[in-house]
Amino acid sequence: MGKHTCKMLSPKNVPCLLLCTVLWLSFFAQAAIRTYYIGIVAENWDYAPTGRNQITGQDLAEDEEAMVYVTQEANRIGRVYKKAMFKQFTDSTYSQEIIKPSWLGFLGPVLRAEERDTFIIHLKNFASRPYSIHPHGVFYKKDSEGALYHDGTGGKSKEDDFVLPGTNYTYTWPVTDDFAPTLTDPQCLTWIYHSHIDTPKDINTGLIGPLLVCKKGSLDNTSELVANFTKGFALMFSIIDENLSWYLDENINAFCLDPSTVDKDDEDFQLSNKMHAINGYVFGNLPGLEVCADELVSWHLFGMGSEADIHSVQFFDHTFIERGHRTDVVSLFPATFVTVEMKVENVGKWLLTCQVNEHVKAGMMGLYSVKACSPNISQPSHRGQERRYFIAVEKVLWDYGPSGIDKYTGQALNATGSDSALFFTRGEDRVGGQYWKAHYVPYTDGKFTRKKEQPETAVHLGILGPVIKAEIGDTILVTFANKADKNYSMMPHGVAFSKSSEGASYAD
Repeated sequence: MGKHTCKMLSPKNVPCLLLCTVLWLSFFAQAAIRTYYIGIVAENWDYAPTGRNQITGQDLAEDEEAMVYVTQEANRIGRVYKKAMFKQFTDSTYSQEIIKPSWLGFLGPVLRAEERDTFIIHLKNFASRPYSIHPHGVFYKKDSEGALYHDGTGGKSKEDDFVLPGTNYTYTWPVTDDFAPTLTDPQCLTWIYHSHIDTPKDINTGLIGPLLVCKKGSLDNTSELVANFTKGFALMFSIIDENLSWYLDENINAFCLDPSTVDKDDEDFQLSNKMHAINGYVFGNLPGLEVCADELVSWHLFGMGSEADIHSVQFFDHTFIERGHRTDVVSLFPATFVTVEMKVENVGKWLLTCQVNEHVKAGMMGLYSVKACSPNISQPSHRGQERRYFIAVEKVLWDYGPSGIDKYTGQALNATGSDSALFFTRGEDRVGGQYWKAHYVPYTDGKFTRKKEQPETAVHLGILGPVIKAEIGDTILVTFANKADKNYSMMPHGVAFSKSSEGASYAD
């Protein structure tokens, strides 16, 4: 605020008094108290409530990949688990819940504040064991940390560590300047809050939610910032490990058809409880991601979990700005929080997925819909050239080491005892260094009779297809032929396309 001193009131000091009054009023006008009444409630949660794989259109009972995780059997829990969740209420009576958007899944409500605001969190525990609430991305004192560990404190400073069943506690989290978004940051920074008694157990039990720290004016309905970004979604990509839940034994007894046959140390049983989810939904069951064409959307993305939670999140057909760069894929790791900003353009239902192969197979996928909410949707300008390519996919026998020599050691690749022998020795039970592959091959025209000669500088591409190039405003036209013996397609990253040119198969 700076230093301003007012003397005893006299006619000539009236301007000074007015100045002090304005300064004080402007200071308090800049800060708001954001009060939330949060309850911890235990409920059953269904990871796939439609009973279908919404990406393929299959019934989950007929989907071999999905059956591993969602089938209820004698010694399998299935897709429904008891969880503890943060829920928002209207006031201190905790009698009326504020219903959250369906896309949040089992995540807690989105907590929002602007720089210099203060969060006041009234937490009441309706569950059967102690929990807490601990924030990331805001300031807190010891009596509002919400984390249980030996920190040398006592008395009031330990009361926040856990909230016993049936009791409540109030946490105070100021958003100081040290936690505010910088000028080059997005409108709102993505953070989280979670219970912090035994963090892995608490989070896998369900106690986690998004927290947004925003620039001044972002939460004011009359602000230009709000007008520019009309939609926002928070998505958590995580392998929810129900084996670590506080309620594992309860879930076994409640949902396994013969609990006495369960071996909790069995690897297949443990795998069945690792739900590869977006906000607690698997196999496309994530609902409510609907936006209008021409809207500016903020996606608040975060990853949680263990060493297996390495995620590459892709939004089909749209790009976004992430840390100042344009891309259509963002990498998430455990405890990584990212805000990306997207101009939504193409109407349709589009895939949202983690691109890690094992995570795709296990159901970490969803759909987002872009609707034509206005008759005047902007269209991309085609002011540039048409760039034509003729590309075929062909089956080729590919040699991973055509020279037969390890260029580093000078030895033969199959030399006994060499590091490369494991991969290049061919025998009754070993393939060796040659494999049949599918390869994109460029041709000169749509007859696909003459292959396009590649320059010597392209030899480094190896098994990769030809480089496709275009400038801003150009249109890429690809004529594609499948000369192999299986079904293939071509799908691009980083350009706009219509549904007829997507090159991806799913129930859209």
